[in-house]
Amino acid sequence: MVIPRLSRSDRQDQILDDVLEVVLELGISVTSRDLAAAAGVSEGTLFKVFETKENLLRSLASKHSGMPDSVGVWLQSIDVAGMSFEDLVIGIIENAMEQYRRSFRIFYALGPYIDSPGKDALEQFERELEPWTDALLQHSHRLRASPESAASILRMHAVAAADTTNMWTQQLTPAEHADIFLHGLMRPHDAAALDSTARDSAAHDSTQGTQE
Repeated sequence: MVIPRLSRSDRQDQILDDVLEVVLELGISVTSRDLAAAAGVSEGTLFKVFETKENLLRSLASKHSGMPDSVGVWLQSIDVAGMSFEDLVIGIIENAMEQYRRSFRIFYALGPYIDSPGKDALEQFERELEPWTDALLQHSHRLRASPESAASILRMHAVAAADTTNMWTQQLTPAEHADIFLHGLMRPHDAAALDSTARDSAAHDSTQGTQE
């Protein structure tokens, strides 16, 4: 049986997948020997495919900066309509934290080879929230903010929680983060009292505005 030879592009992808972990471990100090060993090829083959170590590292950074949004992929794979609000929020945070943890590892390992995001990349980053918003829309009656704002807050929460290099950050599980998002940090009785005070204040401001 004849095994077809990989195209140059497929060979590059295969090597990039194989060297990811050693690059995450060693960062830009990784040697061509380390990379070749991780890929299971000779250094000569490595240079034939990528020409330089820098080209390989830049290609690795580019590949992972263009990965699809994990939450969007997950939402497409499940029955969103049949999922409880609580499980939906936990799933969003869990998938987002996993993705952003990987992104932070890539950033810390390959920082000098990562290009600053351009206008298109920033716009794509915003568009990636659309599936989050659509999924939250069916639970809008349980939200104190719009689904768009809730999606944005969820992502900010996940990004902050995913940076595990901060020693001052207490590590919480996705379920614990979801509980904070869903119920806040106040006890139910105190939260109800605060809501009542806020409503009274808003009503007072409205009355004052009318009188003026």
